[in-house]
Amino acid sequence: MENREKKELNFWPYAIVGMILTVVMLAIWTIKIAIKNPVQLENSYMMKYQDVDENINEILMKQRQFKSGYDVKLDKNRLKLGSNRVEVVVSDKEGNPVDNAKIVALITRPDTAEFDIELKNFSNLGGEYRSEEFNLSKSGRWNIVVRVNVGELEGFETYKTFVK
Repeated sequence: MENREKKELNFWPYAIVGMILTVVMLAIWTIKIAIKNPVQLENSYMMKYQDVDENINEILMKQRQFKSGYDVKLDKNRLKLGSNRVEVVVSDKEGNPVDNAKIVALITRPDTAEFDIELKNFSNLGGEYRSEEFNLSKSGRWNIVVRVNVGELEGFETYKTFVK
């Protein structure tokens, strides 16, 4: 008599190979998504994220010193499609205009750095600084980030606006 053994089919090797292939495919999918959506640089201090991370204590100390001596107002700025200017009012704590401030402004969208406009040329009109003209062609949320230097002190202000 012949002893017939019934061969059982073992699915574990197929399951292991299937899991490995699934992990590889998910890794490829993750890489493709990451390449399509690159990381945008943080620009709240007009520096690279790494520089801010390394020097945040010094930046915040300078910001506190600046705020204790000076006020910066950006509330006159209402951006619109087309030609615009940024107006920055710098005064000391007594309300006297500051004439020796150096100002750099960054007009940026909060979600991307693609449309950034950097403004460096400001004219001083008795403590009120006006930028050169620039054009906005895209509506939506925009930020005006301003860096003001008065002597050794440095301060940052951000104004959020909506362009129609």
